[in-house]
Amino acid sequence: MLITPNDFHKGVVIEYDGSLWQVVDYQHTKIAQAKAFVATKIKNLKTGQVLEKKFDSEEKFKRAIIETKPMQLLYRDSEAIYLMDNETFEQYSIPLEAVRRELGFIKDGDTVDVMFYEGNPIGISLPPTVTLKVEYTEKAVKGDRVSTVMKPATLETGITINVPIFVDIGDSVVVNTETGEYVSRA
Repeated sequence: MLITPNDFHKGVVIEYDGSLWQVVDYQHTKIAQAKAFVATKIKNLKTGQVLEKKFDSEEKFKRAIIETKPMQLLYRDSEAIYLMDNETFEQYSIPLEAVRRELGFIKDGDTVDVMFYEGNPIGISLPPTVTLKVEYTEKAVKGDRVSTVMKPATLETGITINVPIFVDIGDSVVVNTETGEYVSRA
């Protein structure tokens, strides 16, 4: 199925330059006395590379049909992550480069939606938010309770985000997976 950049929306996957690219962000633009174009941020689903690209609104791309399946993350090593289909117990692997960013939001044993293209796993689709436990953060100073003061906190997956000063070690926090920002205490 062919689509134009005018049909782009977040999450759509296209075939471009011999690879599969997912639209991360897009903006339709029209400048006076010039052709309309679409400024996009696209992510290569094989390598994880993110590009900012402008497409002429008349260009045509093949839309990739992506299927998703819930799977359990078994473990990871230095080259790939390994997942298991909860229904058939088949195991699949995805190279680390393709899911490096997503790994900061999931733990071994979590169930995630795995994206498949032509029967092969190509990446992970994260939910909008995840709940993670704070492994380390500095203690708040007594009396310093201003709600806008933020401090770094390392979560159980190893990523570091800024959290309000009242969050302590052992607390669970809700994190936005798109921006990597603190949302609330769980």
